[in-house]
Amino acid sequence: MMKRICLLSLILAAVCLSGCVTRVVYAPPPPPPGAPPAPAVVAYTPDYYVWDGYEYVGVCGDHYVYYNAGAWLVCDAVILGRFHGWERYHADWRRGAVHYHRGHELHR
Repeated sequence: MMKRICLLSLILAAVCLSGCVTRVVYAPPPPPPGAPPAPAVVAYTPDYYVWDGYEYVGVCGDHYVYYNAGAWLVCDAVILGRFHGWERYHADWRRGAVHYHRGHELHR
């Protein structure tokens, strides 16, 4: 009986100390998601425009637009604030504004 207990203990110890042998399969991580698409830039055509000392600013319907890199873009808060500051001292700016003709160079 003692031999059986010793043998069983040795087998149990051997099983516990040997650990489990498993095969590790390495899977590469998934690729990172692509960059989101850039928002589409909408170009406007102003009805008329004026030089405010920093850039050309025009009016297209109810939007204020400015000329940047070959296209008329909607004014952001900084440009619009600067233009409204200039506009305070040039209340009659629309009278001297240039009517926009597509394809013609800006008046300098």
